[in-house]
Amino acid sequence: MEEDARAENPLHKRLGLRPGITGVVISPPDDDSNPLLPLPAGVSALPQAEDLATQDGQLDYIHYFARSRAELTRDFPQLRDRLAPGGSLWISWIKQSSVRRSGGLPGDLNENLIRRMALTSGLVDVKVLALDQDWSGLKLVVRKH
Repeated sequence: MEEDARAENPLHKRLGLRPGITGVVISPPDDDSNPLLPLPAGVSALPQAEDLATQDGQLDYIHYFARSRAELTRDFPQLRDRLAPGGSLWISWIKQSSVRRSGGLPGDLNENLIRRMALTSGLVDVKVLALDQDWSGLKLVVRKH
């Protein structure tokens, strides 16, 4: 039954998150607010990018939840380097509307900043989508020459 729920999860389908891939989700929101749950077989959650050292080889799917520009800048090279050829790197950030709605300070990330970082690192964006009411995501892949 749980496998059926995964197969029918439209968000998983739009993200390319499916059983049989090797992947990680890094720094996801707490379980109650994680839009990616349940994770399919072969995909694990890691609390921080430094934990990528526990994973073998390159990964088909990496989804990184960024909370600040400084954090993303620090971790981006490691994320890019662990991406398998033909793999996808999703970078998610808190929507400005969500930050304002909760009364917090506006975030310092948006899709344009992420896109510029990707382009200077040999990646290109191919898709943007809303994960839920709080998070947006940008899909990056290796630029073909």
